[in-house]
Amino acid sequence: MKQVPVRSRSGNRALAILGALYALSSIAVLIWFVADVWTAAAAIDLLLQLAVAASAVCGAWFCAIAFRNLGLRPRQHAVHK
Repeated sequence: MKQVPVRSRSGNRALAILGALYALSSIAVLIWFVADVWTAAAAIDLLLQLAVAASAVCGAWFCAIAFRNLGLRPRQHAVHK
Protein backbone atom coordinates (compact mmCIF):
# COMPACT_ATOMS: atom_id res chain seq x y z
CA MET A 1 0.00 0.00 0.00
CA LYS A 2 1.29 3.42 -0.89
CA GLN A 3 2.42 5.54 2.06
CA VAL A 4 0.40 8.74 2.33
CA PRO A 5 2.10 11.30 4.58
CA VAL A 6 -0.55 12.60 6.98
CA ARG A 7 1.52 13.47 10.01
CA SER A 8 -1.02 14.59 12.59
CA ARG A 9 -3.16 12.20 14.60
CA SER A 10 -6.17 14.47 14.21
CA GLY A 11 -5.65 14.52 10.45
CA ASN A 12 -5.55 10.73 10.35
CA ARG A 13 -8.66 10.50 12.52
CA ALA A 14 -10.45 12.92 10.19
CA LEU A 15 -9.31 10.83 7.20
CA ALA A 16 -10.68 7.67 8.85
CA ILE A 17 -14.01 9.30 9.70
CA LEU A 18 -14.42 10.80 6.25
CA GLY A 19 -13.39 7.53 4.60
CA ALA A 20 -15.95 5.60 6.63
CA LEU A 21 -18.63 8.17 5.84
CA TYR A 22 -17.67 8.07 2.15
CA ALA A 23 -17.78 4.26 2.03
CA LEU A 24 -21.05 3.92 3.93
CA SER A 25 -22.83 6.56 1.88
CA SER A 26 -21.55 5.00 -1.36
CA ILE A 27 -22.83 1.60 -0.29
CA ALA A 28 -26.21 3.10 0.58
CA VAL A 29 -26.41 4.84 -2.81
CA LEU A 30 -25.38 1.62 -4.57
CA ILE A 31 -28.10 -0.38 -2.80
CA TRP A 32 -30.69 2.27 -3.64
CA PHE A 33 -29.49 2.49 -7.25
CA VAL A 34 -29.55 -1.28 -7.77
CA ALA A 35 -33.01 -1.57 -6.23
CA ASP A 36 -34.31 1.31 -8.35
CA VAL A 37 -33.16 0.08 -11.77
CA TRP A 38 -33.07 -3.67 -11.15
CA THR A 39 -35.52 -4.59 -13.93
CA ALA A 40 -34.36 -2.06 -16.53
CA ALA A 41 -30.60 -1.89 -16.13
CA ALA A 42 -29.04 -0.52 -19.30
CA ALA A 43 -25.32 -0.39 -20.01
CA ILE A 44 -25.03 3.15 -18.64
CA ASP A 45 -26.75 2.04 -15.41
CA LEU A 46 -24.23 -0.75 -14.97
CA LEU A 47 -21.39 1.68 -15.60
CA LEU A 48 -22.76 4.09 -12.99
CA GLN A 49 -23.17 1.23 -10.52
CA LEU A 50 -19.54 0.28 -11.11
CA ALA A 51 -18.48 3.88 -10.46
CA VAL A 52 -20.43 3.99 -7.18
CA ALA A 53 -18.91 0.66 -6.13
CA ALA A 54 -15.45 2.05 -6.92
CA SER A 55 -16.13 5.06 -4.72
CA ALA A 56 -17.05 2.71 -1.87
CA VAL A 57 -13.72 0.94 -2.33
CA CYS A 58 -11.93 4.31 -2.26
CA GLY A 59 -13.61 5.16 1.03
CA ALA A 60 -12.42 1.87 2.50
CA TRP A 61 -8.94 2.65 1.14
CA PHE A 62 -8.97 6.02 2.96
CA CYS A 63 -9.80 4.19 6.18
CA ALA A 64 -7.01 1.69 5.62
CA ILE A 65 -4.49 4.49 5.05
CA ALA A 66 -5.60 6.28 8.21
CA PHE A 67 -5.46 3.10 10.30
CA ARG A 68 -1.99 2.34 8.99
CA ASN A 69 -0.78 5.87 9.76
CA LEU A 70 -2.29 5.69 13.26
CA GLY A 71 -0.58 2.36 13.88
CA LEU A 72 -3.79 0.37 14.22
CA ARG A 73 -3.55 -3.16 12.90
CA PRO A 74 -5.96 -6.08 12.81
CA ARG A 75 -5.21 -8.78 15.37
CA GLN A 76 -4.11 -11.42 12.87
CA HIS A 77 -1.38 -9.10 11.52
CA ALA A 78 -0.04 -7.97 14.88
CA VAL A 79 3.49 -9.09 15.58
CA HIS A 80 4.11 -10.43 19.09
CA LYS A 81 7.55 -9.77 20.50
